[in-house]
Amino acid sequence: MRLQKTWQMGRHRLWALMLGASLAFSVALAGQTQQDGGTRLARATSVHTLVGGRARIQFADAFRGALRRARIAYDAVGAATTEGDALTLPVADGLFDLASGRGAIVWRGGLALETPRADVDLRHLRIDTIGRLPLLWTTLVVAGELTETFPLCTVTLSTEQLPIRLVGGRVLTLRDVELRLTTEGAARLNRLAEHESFASGQLIGAANIIAIVE
Repeated sequence: MRLQKTWQMGRHRLWALMLGASLAFSVALAGQTQQDGGTRLARATSVHTLVGGRARIQFADAFRGALRRARIAYDAVGAATTEGDALTLPVADGLFDLASGRGAIVWRGGLALETPRADVDLRHLRIDTIGRLPLLWTTLVVAGELTETFPLCTVTLSTEQLPIRLVGGRVLTLRDVELRLTTEGAARLNRLAEHESFASGQLIGAANIIAIVE
């Protein structure tokens, strides 16, 4: 009788151990997300993918004056639009860290320049703040041919905006992002101008960016 009672107690303990192990596995599994037939741990991150939105670049009065003196006229190209002294470009994609302000933002469309030397397009405009120096890069298109890619502007985002909080959990906003000509940007504009009118560090204007994140 004592042997039977001992066996029953051992069996109950075994079931309790098996039940505990099953519950622990279920809790661990609940902390994972299913994707592409596999599982991966769900974790909080401040890095988000950009899937849409727009950027509005407000040109500084002094920069517009320099364009007039250089006899350079500008217009939008592709998906971009102009309104008064501003250029609006749709956000194509990107990646952005809300905590540090580092990331990359790619825009659609571009800026067409009618100059004394040639008619050119500044296409594939994109901000890259991941590198040592935050820059706005562009690809120069001359007579319909891709010519070169170069850093057009330096990019300055006020650290007072960090860490950035999403609006409604889906919308990223960057205000008054300062854009100034790089040495390379000023040199290329001067080559196209009738008179040398541009200098490194010259203020182009400020960008206000609204982007939708995943």
